[in-house]
Amino acid sequence: MKRSLLLLTAIFLSLQLYAQQGSSVIERFFQKYENDRSFTVITITPKMFSMFGKFDANDPDAKTFMRVVQKLKGLRILSKETTKEGPRLYHEAAAFLGNDFEELMTVRDKGNDLKFLVKENAKGNINELVMLVGGPTQFLALSLVGDIDLNEISRIAANIDIQGMDNLKNVRKK
Repeated sequence: MKRSLLLLTAIFLSLQLYAQQGSSVIERFFQKYENDRSFTVITITPKMFSMFGKFDANDPDAKTFMRVVQKLKGLRILSKETTKEGPRLYHEAAAFLGNDFEELMTVRDKGNDLKFLVKENAKGNINELVMLVGGPTQFLALSLVGDIDLNEISRIAANIDIQGMDNLKNVRKK
């Protein structure tokens, strides 16, 4: 009986550890602040992305959008405006990423920092894109998960009003 209980406990702990490793590193940062009412939190689930794929679109831009969205698994945005904590939050979020992500681009302009980072899967495809923006009065963290083609995402980003996403047009996968 003790042996069975010990075995079940070991299996449960292994599954918990595996589940934690499967989630994004930046997820811990989002979890830390998602219940703080001073932040704006946006989460789009895989179910919502799958619903986009059911729309009938005749417009070429809409077709591109649908093709890209069907490959996405999630989008999370954490934003704080009119704050003096922008630089601190930016550096804290960047520290969460560690060596798991490869930096694509960094821009520093008039006290604002912007950083794009990616995480590749075993096949060499991008499976997560993180954008961090920190400035004297603002902070934004964005995590996009799925099968990501930077060229397609940058075309869509040109039509989406998310601060910093317009910079994706300057990024190309190495």
